[in-house]
Amino acid sequence: MSREQTKSAEAAAFKARLSKLLESKEIDDAAFADAIYAAMSTFGIDEGQFRDTYGLTKGAVDRWTQRQNLPQPLVRPKIIAWIRDKL
Repeated sequence: MSREQTKSAEAAAFKARLSKLLESKEIDDAAFADAIYAAMSTFGIDEGQFRDTYGLTKGAVDRWTQRQNLPQPLVRPKIIAWIRDKL
C-alpha cells in the first residue's frame, strides 16, 4: 500500500470514528479532546482554522487537547461534524 493510500485509509477510519461520535447521545470530554488532538496532529487541521471558524482565542484549541476549558457538550457535535467535513 502506498503512503497516499495509507493516509487515505487513516482519514476514512478517522471520519468513521467521528461519525460514530456524532451518533452517540453525548460526546464525553476524553473522546472530544482525543478527536481534536488527532485532527491537529495527524490530519493537519490547525488552530488557526478553528479560531477563524469559531472565533476562539489563541490557545483555546490546545487547551481542549489537554481536556481543559472544553466547549459545552451541546457545541461539541458541531465541532466534530466540522472536522469530519474538513477531511
